[in-house]
Amino acid sequence: MGTQFLSALLYVSAAIFVIGMGCRIYFWVCAPVPLKIVLTPAPKHIPGVIRRLTEEVFGFRALAKADRSLWIPAWLFHFSLVLLFLGHLGGLVIPHLAQTALGLNENQFEGMAQVVGGAVGLLAFVMLFWLLIRRLILPRVRWISTFSDYFAPVLLLLILATGNAMRFMGGLNIAQAQSFIAGWLALHPVAPPSDPVFTAHILLVCVLLIYIPFSKLVHIGGVGALSPTLNQRNNPREHRYVNSWNKANENSPTSS
Repeated sequence: MGTQFLSALLYVSAAIFVIGMGCRIYFWVCAPVPLKIVLTPAPKHIPGVIRRLTEEVFGFRALAKADRSLWIPAWLFHFSLVLLFLGHLGGLVIPHLAQTALGLNENQFEGMAQVVGGAVGLLAFVMLFWLLIRRLILPRVRWISTFSDYFAPVLLLLILATGNAMRFMGGLNIAQAQSFIAGWLALHPVAPPSDPVFTAHILLVCVLLIYIPFSKLVHIGGVGALSPTLNQRNNPREHRYVNSWNKANENSPTSS
């Protein structure tokens, strides 16, 4: 019963995440942009726009210029999340492929994962904890904060805490965790590891997957790249901008 419940909850959570993110991205792409609202100074050509988007998405360029004290922990936290995702992908989903790609045997791979994963997990926890404390102690930030601004970091902290606990306390059977993930992906669920911390970790991840499409965390879907203030060219003098509404009216039979 526990295996069926946990696997079913994971399937439901993943479905909500995929469908919710798909709908949000679809609405973003289809939303009309009535004005040339590019954030200046901005590039006038496509390669410059691509470079700008790359710097914003991967380097938080605007935040680095605005507040370096906030940029450092924010960038380190997001970077550590990417490393944790890649670590989970290589360690639980495709372990044999990851070992072959790195040229390591099983013991070497597990040792590297223990050291690197532990360091990255602690880094993510410390950076996120500091960002939460900053929100609590700065009056100007606390004034504009809502419930979601506290719920999301607390949820992520709990996920990181349970993950770090499994790694440092040594109570998780990695082979059983790999079998559980492999069976779940193959649509043939098997029993999860008999570790209550692992169960709590999975339940918290399910809550996160359900919460993301309906919260500010939806920005992981590429909201920066889809923002018209960033993906437009600064060429209003060279080229007349026609928004999607006017294009539709010009192509309609009544407009002629």
